[in-house]
Amino acid sequence: MRSAASGERTGTGKSPAFSSRRTLFKALGPLLAAYSLASLGSYIFDIGIIVELYRRTGSPAAVGGYFIIQFLPALLLTPALGTFIDRWSRKRILLWTNLARALTVGVLLIHLSVETIYAAAVLLGICDEIYAATANAIGPELAGPEDLPRFNSLLSASDSINLIAGPAIAGLCVSLGGTRASIGADAAVFALAALLVLLMPYRTPRKAAEAAGFLDEMKEGLRIVSGEPVVQKMLLVWGLLLAGVGSTGSLIVVFIGGTMGLPAEKYGWVMAFQGAGIITGSVWIMSRKKAPRPGRLILLGMTLIGVGLLAVSAAGTLAVLLGAYLLIGLGAAAAPNGIRSTLQSELDPGVLGRVFITARFVVNTVRTLSIGAASLIAGITGLRVVFAAAALCVLLGGSAAYVMGRRAGKAEESGINVIGKN
Repeated sequence: MRSAASGERTGTGKSPAFSSRRTLFKALGPLLAAYSLASLGSYIFDIGIIVELYRRTGSPAAVGGYFIIQFLPALLLTPALGTFIDRWSRKRILLWTNLARALTVGVLLIHLSVETIYAAAVLLGICDEIYAATANAIGPELAGPEDLPRFNSLLSASDSINLIAGPAIAGLCVSLGGTRASIGADAAVFALAALLVLLMPYRTPRKAAEAAGFLDEMKEGLRIVSGEPVVQKMLLVWGLLLAGVGSTGSLIVVFIGGTMGLPAEKYGWVMAFQGAGIITGSVWIMSRKKAPRPGRLILLGMTLIGVGLLAVSAAGTLAVLLGAYLLIGLGAAAAPNGIRSTLQSELDPGVLGRVFITARFVVNTVRTLSIGAASLIAGITGLRVVFAAAALCVLLGGSAAYVMGRRAGKAEESGINVIGKN
């Protein structure tokens, strides 16, 4: 039995278990298509608008401020946003979020300035947090527990494809029609994503009891996040993962050019191999007749990422570096998938909005702090030590996940309540 929480949703029966991948794609197709388009739109907008912002200001600080101002509203509104996702129809949230994105971007076609770019960054930052958390929270209401790893793999593969395609499309739009062409294309993509949401076979579940007040549900969400063992343990594992990956992600360009003495342009190849690893790993998970257990995905993913980062720390040639990032990509397809699937399967769907919005806040904060710490340490010890330390951090997270999984298994065999369950 899943963890009880206020706002438990009922009325639609159990989540469907799909007997074939064709049925799974048919049920989730509109959501996945809308998610893919919205993800592509975000990449197109960020790249095109960063070019425009730098052209207007000539200031790297102005570009950095754009990303900071996107994050701050979500930081301040995290409890309220999570409650909003759990309280209202998630299909309508996805619909109106995409429409809000399209309108926000469309305003820039009318008046494009540094001020309106920053204002758009605030609104889009809020929309991005709501949309990503809602997409994760709605999964268990559309797919059965055994299909959750496949569902999460589809989202991961979509992001990876857009990571590769987004810059190319944005660059093409800017080169052919300037920044306004990129903005116009982006607004159209968000509008189309909103239309696709309407095709989702989703009915808003009824709550088991009379709805509590908004503030009461917000407090309940904070209690679940701070007091539910499965949430705490997954946040620990996710935090260690992001501390390792986040601390090195922004330094790989410096590592390539400064430490290895290779042309900085090789960074594109490194990211391409990582993206290929994520896509390959996601396809492997989706192609399995029986989806791997979330706990095994976490252990496999953390191990591959840890080994990959260790290989980077010792890399002396481009071939070794590319192979290492292929491993990191394979691991990145597995570990976050296992973490999300664990939360989705162990917790009631009615609280997932609050859980995922808080999880995104925690891991993004850890990533930001780890980037700052790694940048300072790199000046003292060198980047190879930073990558080795990051690898140990990720492997520690994998070990923690393994130990917690073993304890949960023994408790289940002994008839003791398992974490996150009654």
